[in-house]
Amino acid sequence: MPFGLHREASNSHRNKNRLKEIFRHKKKGRLLEIGCGKGELLKLAKKHFNVEGIDISEYAARHIEESLGIRVDVSDIEKMELKSNHYDVVAGFNFLEHLKNPEGVVKRIYRSLKEGGIFVGSVPNNSGLIGKLFTQVTNLFDRTHLSTHPPNYWHSSFKKAQFQTIEFFGEVNFGINYNKYVRGVGWRYVSLNLMFECIK
Repeated sequence: MPFGLHREASNSHRNKNRLKEIFRHKKKGRLLEIGCGKGELLKLAKKHFNVEGIDISEYAARHIEESLGIRVDVSDIEKMELKSNHYDVVAGFNFLEHLKNPEGVVKRIYRSLKEGGIFVGSVPNNSGLIGKLFTQVTNLFDRTHLSTHPPNYWHSSFKKAQFQTIEFFGEVNFGINYNKYVRGVGWRYVSLNLMFECIK
């Protein structure tokens, strides 16, 4: 089953690691999560940030608003505009691969960030034997995967959007709720997901 389709606990090791990565750059401010699902990460981040979300699922948005009191826009990110110079953090884990035109969305995310803001997220790691095989398998099961590109495509997209600092590393998953980040030259050979942190 593709990782985007499982139920994940808000206090999972994986979500805690995501928040720790955000904390490396920002510890407060406005945080937007695109493709927020049922709001597991937003629930954790709410203790530190002014949070909001965007998701295409009306059911997911209603669940988050009713259970967590967090505002969620029900929208297709490829068809909406974001507030300019507004967010300190934009998070987007495994949503870019579902877009027809991810480069256009990346540019809008860049404009939505304040100076020094960070765009953090992940895409399938379509590089190395393990990553390529995993991407091929998930593409078979999830026909909404439209943009599972190799790392050089994503680096070019972030560069074109004018991000000043771009960092790539890998995510290795151990079951549904546990992960480990891998940095250094070998990450692309062992990781299922490419993690990125881009600073404006």
